[in-house]
Amino acid sequence: MITSKPKTSTVSSFVFFLLITIVVVAMNSIAIFKGQLIAWYNYAVIAIMVPIGIFVFYKIFLRYKILRLGNNQIQIDYPMLRQSKVYRLDQVASWIENRVKTGKNSEYKELQIRFADGTKINIGHKEHTEYAKMVQYLAQKAPKKKPHSPDW
Repeated sequence: MITSKPKTSTVSSFVFFLLITIVVVAMNSIAIFKGQLIAWYNYAVIAIMVPIGIFVFYKIFLRYKILRLGNNQIQIDYPMLRQSKVYRLDQVASWIENRVKTGKNSEYKELQIRFADGTKINIGHKEHTEYAKMVQYLAQKAPKKKPHSPDW
């Protein structure tokens, strides 16, 4: 069974970002509530940083997913939401590996899997472990589900 989850370095960098965001928002909130030397940029920092922090918290931590591929099925676990979905390989509507050249020698790869119920998951090779094994598994077990046109 192949188990893929976000890399530790990815998660730790977002934790660090959220800690910095919390500290900056707290410092500006304290400055506003104390009433001493309130400036317009205190409000601007809060107005900008709070939505960004909430968005990152939602996308990275609440939507944290662990994928398990094996036994002709794909299991998607969302531990923070305590949800789990299991799809058989015949429920995979299509899958494709997108490749974007990002420099002379570098390339960004993303695996997109669509299921028959309309659910779509994206897995980036820089963010998730066992990326190559997942692509190989899908190529072996569901080769007919990979579209040949880029407009899938």
